Amino acid sequence: MDISEFSRLNNKNKYSRHPWETSRKNVLHTFLKQAKIPFTIDRIVDIGSGDAYVIHTLVEKKLAKKYFAIDTAYTSEVIEQLKINNNYSEVNYVQNIQEYLENNSTDESTLFLCMDVLEHLENEKIILDHLKASNNNNFYFFAVPAFQSVFSSHDVLLGHYRRYTLEHLYSLLEKNGFKIIDKGYYFTTLLIFRKIDKFLKKDKEASIDNWQGGSFKTMLINTMLKIDFTISLLLKKIGINIPGLSCYSLCKK
Repeated sequence: MDISEFSRLNNKNKYSRHPWETSRKNVLHTFLKQAKIPFTIDRIVDIGSGDAYVIHTLVEKKLAKKYFAIDTAYTSEVIEQLKINNNYSEVNYVQNIQEYLENNSTDESTLFLCMDVLEHLENEKIILDHLKASNNNNFYFFAVPAFQSVFSSHDVLLGHYRRYTLEHLYSLLEKNGFKIIDKGYYFTTLLIFRKIDKFLKKDKEASIDNWQGGSFKTMLINTMLKIDFTISLLLKKIGINIPGLSCYSLCKK
């Protein structure tokens, strides 16, 4: 959940997690489990961490020695609330990537996460230029929303400038010096639903904050997305890469 959504919560201390968030987290965990990353790594740095949900799921798995959550929307009040929400965990909160780089050595092996961030930037180089090849042991995981054809008022609500194709993301990262290890799409079912909404001119206006779907609906959506993701992984293993509502790339530099 990004900070704009966090700011709209009725109760910032206790809230229900939208199934898209939990399913997205499960997707990341699966990709990291498959990747040849030598965990436990020195650091995990989550760029655009929002309410720090994702990075805390990695803390629970003990995948790194140090953890950093970076978000330009962090204020002292937001940081304090997130610390309270997460029992004053070991996560370090930083307001921007320049501050992180100025105060931390580049010698330690690091996994940089940049999930659903690039689409919020008018120029992606604002972030990509900071991710220099300072350490051959670094890994970079990017995820972005896919297909401009389903761009809607929901994207506008979330502050998106664009959506991507896998080829677009691949080209962008390659031009900025990244070497692609793995790439693909996920959440095919959601793409189908979004295309139907677009065809019916029924743009989604709600965001993921203040989710009130109930336990049964949440379980149903999570199960659907788990099956969806499992099928896409099986097809990918035999060389069939089906489109989805999001695309990703795991890289080195």
